[in-house]
Amino acid sequence: MSIAINCPEVLLISCYELGHQPFSLASPLKFLRDDGMDAAGIDLAVEDIEAYAEHIKFARLVLVSVRMHNALRLGVAASKRVRALNPQAHICFYGDYAGLNSEYLFEEHCADSTISGEFESAIVDLARVVIEDCFQYKKPPSGVRTVQSMAKPVLQRTSFVVPDRADLPQFDSYAHFRDELGELHLAGSTETSRGCKYVCRHCPVTSVYHGKFFVVPKDIVMADIRNQVEHGVRHISFNDPDFLNGPGHARRIVGAMHAEFPELTFNFTARIPHLLRYKYLLSEMKSAGCAFVISAMETLSDNVLNVLDKGHSRSDIMLVLDLMKKAKISWRPSLLPFTPWSTLDDYLELLDFVHTHDLVQNIDSVQFSLRLLIPPGSALLDQHANADWIGNLDAENFTYRWNHPDWRMEQLWSQINKVVRQSQNEGIDYSKTFTAIEALAYTMAGKLPPFGRIVSQKRPIPAGLTESWFC
Repeated sequence: MSIAINCPEVLLISCYELGHQPFSLASPLKFLRDDGMDAAGIDLAVEDIEAYAEHIKFARLVLVSVRMHNALRLGVAASKRVRALNPQAHICFYGDYAGLNSEYLFEEHCADSTISGEFESAIVDLARVVIEDCFQYKKPPSGVRTVQSMAKPVLQRTSFVVPDRADLPQFDSYAHFRDELGELHLAGSTETSRGCKYVCRHCPVTSVYHGKFFVVPKDIVMADIRNQVEHGVRHISFNDPDFLNGPGHARRIVGAMHAEFPELTFNFTARIPHLLRYKYLLSEMKSAGCAFVISAMETLSDNVLNVLDKGHSRSDIMLVLDLMKKAKISWRPSLLPFTPWSTLDDYLELLDFVHTHDLVQNIDSVQFSLRLLIPPGSALLDQHANADWIGNLDAENFTYRWNHPDWRMEQLWSQINKVVRQSQNEGIDYSKTFTAIEALAYTMAGKLPPFGRIVSQKRPIPAGLTESWFC
């Protein structure tokens, strides 16, 4: 069934945003509408692009949000469909991965322009000149990059407005919050800050923001939360790269949210060093409704952690594990087990750590298959551009190729990737998937798994969302 035709001049497309209703549509939609423009959004994570064919045919400007690697891959496919339906439309990709991959997007005619960093104001400026037929490739608006005009990421503070979520798909279309009893609740999301003041070498945020971050005013965040609660949301994910970049700001928002909505639960992402530095906040967060915390643990290898400049060590991981248990907050570590510096022994140690500390149900199976991405502009290239293991840029897949010095790690990654994909497609339990991964790893190492490696279902189950996230 097609959508009733009411074709706006500006069309925004999101492809994937962690299973949430996309902030990257809701925020610029409000900016555009406040400027008097007729704009609409499509979320291809839950909607069919063909249902919006008529919208696309009449759009003057199509903006594609690519804040994640997976979103960029899907965005390229979407842009090709837009080109087929409307060859005259100006296509702009925006988000962190847009700026990093501009050259490929221009060469393949996927995009006419790109915007990275704080994108809202640049989007409005671009929309004005496109609609007024005065866009110039040699002199685009500030912050807009074209094949004829370079532009740095926009790193000026934005005058934020309350996101406009009114016409986006309903919250029941997205990932739900699953509490410790297994009951499901509508989940929403928001952002209290943008960018990050830390510079982990493998992180795309580093390549765009270079250690800068900007806070979103408390009244804007609270209004966004309030609007979502009115539509039935009972859990909020704070999608900041690191919620504790500004601990005082985070504390004020959590306090205000809990005072107004005492039954609302939430989760956030925080660096391991921040959880240690601000450990005094954990009991307060728990009392205010914190259900789980995500941290980029990555690996137990101090060597790999140092190369990535993560700012934490194996001993720090053990301390945080203990802290989260004492705070009675579910800890959900994210992993990066396959890098050029990781060893097979590192992988076995990681599996043993997860098993011994009863974390199997806390970690999405896909995490055990994650492989280092090195996008154009990655800070890793500053030191490793001439390494023996690195190859040419695979522009189509938005990463430099690399091969592990140990062929066993390459084979193990391929095998585990297949197992994880099958488990995702067939809905196989985390415990069974973990057991299969463990068997593959020990077999590759020529060892037998330790005796009695039976993974049982943890009760109560760790709180989390119903959709595994992909970077």
